Formats: sequence, structure tokens, C-alpha cells
Amino acid sequence: MRRGAIAALVAGPFGMALGGLVVATADGGLGTGNGLGGGVVALLVGLVGTALGGLALTRAHRTH
Repeated sequence: MRRGAIAALVAGPFGMALGGLVVATADGGLGTGNGLGGGVVALLVGLVGTALGGLALTRAHRTH
């Protein structure tokens, strides 16, 4: 469980950074095919993954 939590804590900010890069460089708005929607989803999924990874790591630490 601890290894998965650490993986989420590493992958979450990485996904958020890539999503932020896509959002920052998208030329058009939603529905134009520039990936803005996917970038926003990547930001949200990265944020949720980071939060859940932190919670899981805290829980794993408490059980030992």
C-alpha cells in the first residue's frame, strides 16, 4: 500500500504539470481540438491523485 501511495504522490504532480502545460499552450477554447479539455481533466485527476496518495501514505504510516 505504501508503494502505491508514493507512486500516486509522484504521478499526481507530474500529471498536473503536463496538464498545466497543455492548458497554457492551447490556442483555442473547448471544442476546438487543441486539447484544452484534456488538459483541464489532467489537472483535476492529478490533484485528486495527489490528495489520495497523501491520505493513503498517512494511513499506511499510522498502521505501522
